[in-house]
Amino acid sequence: MKPIISIVGRPNVGKSTLFNRLIGYKKAITEDIPGVTRDRNYGEFEYSGKDFTLVDTGGFEPSKDEGYFPLVKKQIEISMEESAMIIFVLDGRDGMLPQDVEILDILRKYEKPLFFVVNKIDSQKKELDTPEFYALGVERFYSLSALHGRGLEDLLEDMVKQGRLMEKEGGEGDEGEEEEIEKGIRIAMVGRPNTGKSSIINRLLGSERMIVSDMAGTTRDAIDSVIDYKGREITLIDTAGLRRKSKVLGKIEGYSVASALRTIERATVVNLVIDAEEGISHQDASIAHLIVTQGKGICVVVNKWDLIRDSMSEGEYRRMTLESIPHADFAPVIFTSAKTGANIRKIMETDIKVYGQLTTRIETGRLNKTFQAISQKLHPSRQRNAEVKINYVNQAKSMPPTFILFSNHPELIQEHYKRYIENSLRVKYGFEGAPIRLVFKKKS
Repeated sequence: MKPIISIVGRPNVGKSTLFNRLIGYKKAITEDIPGVTRDRNYGEFEYSGKDFTLVDTGGFEPSKDEGYFPLVKKQIEISMEESAMIIFVLDGRDGMLPQDVEILDILRKYEKPLFFVVNKIDSQKKELDTPEFYALGVERFYSLSALHGRGLEDLLEDMVKQGRLMEKEGGEGDEGEEEEIEKGIRIAMVGRPNTGKSSIINRLLGSERMIVSDMAGTTRDAIDSVIDYKGREITLIDTAGLRRKSKVLGKIEGYSVASALRTIERATVVNLVIDAEEGISHQDASIAHLIVTQGKGICVVVNKWDLIRDSMSEGEYRRMTLESIPHADFAPVIFTSAKTGANIRKIMETDIKVYGQLTTRIETGRLNKTFQAISQKLHPSRQRNAEVKINYVNQAKSMPPTFILFSNHPELIQEHYKRYIENSLRVKYGFEGAPIRLVFKKKS
């Protein structure tokens, strides 16, 4: 196991900037507004041959008990419990504030190795201007600038020393003896705000990993949780709710939408979560189109089904939903309730099946026999007095399944015939939830 290190501090001291700096890319949203980070945000980094898991937490306001603050506080407490070390970030520009003393009193109760970082120190002169922090009774501070990358080396080296010391004390074996498990399945939850994405992931994880609130827009960053599910390493990704561009209010929510779109790009299978009462919208159809265009596996999750199941059958709702997303009508539809837990495990099982469909490879000889039957049942229509034939087919790749079709006149093959080929392939081989790519080339 990689040591888990939590970054803790009051709002707007630069925790997310330090998080981004250490993991090497801009994963957390950083904005000069208190309270941007609410959930725990996980990332990984390596230094001097030692791997770490880093956790960015929300702004700690121990005394506040209104709004999001109790939820954030709970997330921070969970993070500190699971962490091997804690980085306590202080603001070198603001100096020491009463909240810093309150936070330190709480941190010391956990008896974890503490690294005290004074951030926003852009020069050696500023470093000399911060003596008041020694009033906390701390021997060692790390003065640095997370924004500019100044002064990180000492902090990193001491974390590596601490990590290796903990390895010896814990008697960890050779990392090479760890069981090999399949990697690479990244499952994302996307959809409009307040459809229950975080609640579903919490159910799957069996813990309150995400902050859940009935206020739209609680989740702003894309949050990763890695789990071992039946011998597979699976990354669950919760994302910010997607809205139409005209509905995006403020720069931070704009970042959230961009984060969700990037999440679709790096996911393997994407669950489009919709609210059963609201039904599928034009925005949902646009998201589905984006998922298919990106070549990702797709599953439609109808959440809050317990609220309307007595007024409509699953068959009727499934038909209505798929008619609204004709470009993704091959997607499985699952009816769930994050509130009651109904069918939650079915999401994971279905996503793994979709992953299997995405990675399907069909042997060339078998594939060409299939196409002979497809062509005999319905020939391509004559175009411009020319007889159109498909002579040979092979599968170029998977993820998504991509087929090269060699024809004497590829430019004359009609769209309806391409659709017929795709539907025929799905009847024969399944490909449920997996987009299919058909590439037509001139026979050489």
